[in-house]
Amino acid sequence: MSGGRGGTTSVIVNDNIYVNNGYLENSGNAKYIEKYNITDNSWSILNSTLLPKRFANSETYDNKIYIFNGWGNSHLEILDLATNQITKGATNRSYTGNAGSAIYNGKIYVFGGSGLNGASTTVFSDKFQYYDIASNTWNPLPDMPTARETKGKIVNDKLYVIGGFNGTSSRLINVFDLKTNLWTDKYIMPSGISGHSLAVSGNKIFIVGGYNNQTFLAYFDTTTNKVHQLSSNMIPRRHAAAEVYDDKLYIIGGSTTSLLKSSIKSTQVADINESVLSSTATNDDHESKTRVYTSANRNGFVISNKNNSNQFEYTIYPTDGKQIINGVAYYNKTIDLSNVPKGTYIFSYKNEKGVLQQVRIIR
Repeated sequence: MSGGRGGTTSVIVNDNIYVNNGYLENSGNAKYIEKYNITDNSWSILNSTLLPKRFANSETYDNKIYIFNGWGNSHLEILDLATNQITKGATNRSYTGNAGSAIYNGKIYVFGGSGLNGASTTVFSDKFQYYDIASNTWNPLPDMPTARETKGKIVNDKLYVIGGFNGTSSRLINVFDLKTNLWTDKYIMPSGISGHSLAVSGNKIFIVGGYNNQTFLAYFDTTTNKVHQLSSNMIPRRHAAAEVYDDKLYIIGGSTTSLLKSSIKSTQVADINESVLSSTATNDDHESKTRVYTSANRNGFVISNKNNSNQFEYTIYPTDGKQIINGVAYYNKTIDLSNVPKGTYIFSYKNEKGVLQQVRIIR
């Protein structure tokens, strides 16, 4: 992009990705829309008259972009892509920042967040509402089961609200049935995720980046209701933008800390066709009893398993694929990496079920 940009929101229309609002690496709020043309692989400034908003939402419908919510103001701005003109929609009386949104049959669904109605204190919201585009009205829906800042996407008439933050990173996936207007199912992910982005491809919802795990990349399969973590070379980032186009996942901007200067201007693209996904999945799902976490010892980490404290074999590879270390370790005990040179590696082992697991580690 033209500069580093975090806390953004995005939509995709035809061959273009539109990145809206957020904050800039050097100059505070981003009050403009920047357009990425996928075909030409080029960026351009589309409109520079937006109201300042951070951690806002945007959706697209009928060649228009609807920009709303966010920490900044309650106004709904509507950009007509045919004329490049912005008009105002109905004011959202229950606006938040860091909320989730998704569009379905001419209605924009908005849920969660914090800073309800511009409150200065961090109170997490369970509000759920929709904006009816035809009538230009905001309407209430049944509250979320758990208040939190969050993200969500719609697949096959169901809204999946994935992860988020309400003091800790959430492991929850809540499901709202758009045909019955009821919250129905709930699933638990292997680990909590917040500060992430979502993008949909078919029946899969891709989960990108995160506050504490900035290289996190996974997808939730809505047909099996399982999370599959992926290995990749993604640049660490949180609060980025993510879109899917032609079996490719585009990851744009974001930041690495709360400082504006950590904002990222890079765009990366990953191939997400079925053959690639099957070769990079680490087979982690919501039923796994194995957890990986950093220990207090900076030279190692722990693979935790509630039901198994046995020894297992592992191999550590650098990212170029050359084998460098074989070893043995125990579940629930620190694995010593003090002799491993600085760099990025893949830690590979088979879990108690004999399924290959791979963990990216950075020294």
